[in-house]
This record gives sequence, C-alpha cells and structure tokens, in this order.
Amino acid sequence: MNGIMKGALCALVCLGLAGCSSAKPADGTYTARVDEATAEAAHGWTDTLTVTFQDGKVTSADFDAFDTDGNRKSELTQEEYPMDPSPADWMPKLEENVKATADPDKVAAVAGATQSSNNAKELYRAIREAAEKGSNSKDLTVTVSKDK
Repeated sequence: MNGIMKGALCALVCLGLAGCSSAKPADGTYTARVDEATAEAAHGWTDTLTVTFQDGKVTSADFDAFDTDGNRKSELTQEEYPMDPSPADWMPKLEENVKATADPDKVAAVAGATQSSNNAKELYRAIREAAEKGSNSKDLTVTVSKDK
C-alpha cells in the first residue's frame, strides 16, 4: 500500500509540474487592443500591442495608441499631444520592456505613462496566452477589457 501511495503521489507531482510549465509561444504575429469602453475612457485612444514570436522569443514589439482616424499617438508633436514625457519618447522604452521578458507581470512600467504601461501588460498577457495555446495565425486580434 505504501508503494502505491508513493507512486500516486509522484504521478500527481509530475502532472502538477507539467501543468505549471509554460508552453513555447507559436511563431507568428499577434495583435491585442483594449476594448471600446477603455478607449473611450482614454479620450478615444485605443492602446494596441503587436508582438512577433520567432523560435519562442519576442523578435519585435510595437505598442501605440490609435485614434478613430488611425493616427498613431507616438507620431504626434508636442503641440498636438502635450504630454510629458512625449509618447514618442516613452513608447519605444515600453516596447523594449515587453521584449525583455516572457512574463507580462515583469514588464517594467514607464514613468509618466502608468496607465499605458498597465494596458501593455494586460495586452501582452492576452497575446502570450493566445500564442502559448499554439495559434499560429498571422492575423490574430485579441480584445482585452480593462474593467478591473
């Protein structure tokens, strides 16, 4: 009986460890954007993250916010969008922070852009989950609600 219990316990531990391991993301380009309510709360700007995986690693990340006309916040001048720091300055830093980790919770926030940093983490989480499920679609879009 003792041997059976040890074997069963070992099997449960092994299954538990296997369940805890993260899967390798499928190669491809994934895009996630905040939902309409979140965009409306951000004065019409839709935070969007596009990540490309190759061999399980992030090879590129593009974070930006788009208005209803498709204009990128990062391309606006200081006069058009008076924010300090300028989106053109902090968005590339946020992209590098996404590329630096496989764990969305460990994406470093950018000072002065806390809400967008938090959105980037949530968008990255949705992308990682989709990629780790094995979807290899080159045009996957995941909508993330920020009702938290």
